[in-house]
Amino acid sequence: MVNKILLSAISLLILINFSSAVGDIGTVKQFDCIDIYNECPTCSYIHLTAIKYPNVTTTTMDITMTKTGNNYEYQFCDTGVIGDYSYTTCGDKNGHETCELITFVVTPSGFIGTLGFYVLVLVLSLGIMILGFALRDAVIVILSSFGLYFVGLYVLFFGIDGFRDPIYTWAIGIIILMLAAYISIKSALELLEG
Repeated sequence: MVNKILLSAISLLILINFSSAVGDIGTVKQFDCIDIYNECPTCSYIHLTAIKYPNVTTTTMDITMTKTGNNYEYQFCDTGVIGDYSYTTCGDKNGHETCELITFVVTPSGFIGTLGFYVLVLVLSLGIMILGFALRDAVIVILSSFGLYFVGLYVLFFGIDGFRDPIYTWAIGIIILMLAAYISIKSALELLEG
């Protein structure tokens, strides 16, 4: 039975796609600031002209970016919406007005591909829990519930990669924590009662 559970967990892990599109300048945690930049050693200026949000709204602007070495930077802090952002910069590259589109990704945790991690921990925890129920061993069930606590807390603090609504991810985290608490407390009471 343990072999079947481990085989199922490994198969599920292989089927889950851990790769996601990472933006040109990377990934940032939701509500954190990101230094958006453009590299241009021949430019005397670069302007940030527009930012497109994941909800397809676009903010038009004309902000002169700060030059640091060969990079032009601007600190952007409006990262409340989860998803793919893009921004347009225009500058005098090699003496000609040139515009570029650059992207970045906002996720709840600042990491890409964490959904597979959640599934792996849940499958392993539930597999060990089922083994504990089958063996009628309350200690194994209690220890396996710690995996559920871990996933529930992680979802509460960092959300779930791919879910755009923080209220739903918060609710999922609370449900996982309540399930873990019920199972661990019920098993502990049964262990104490003999």
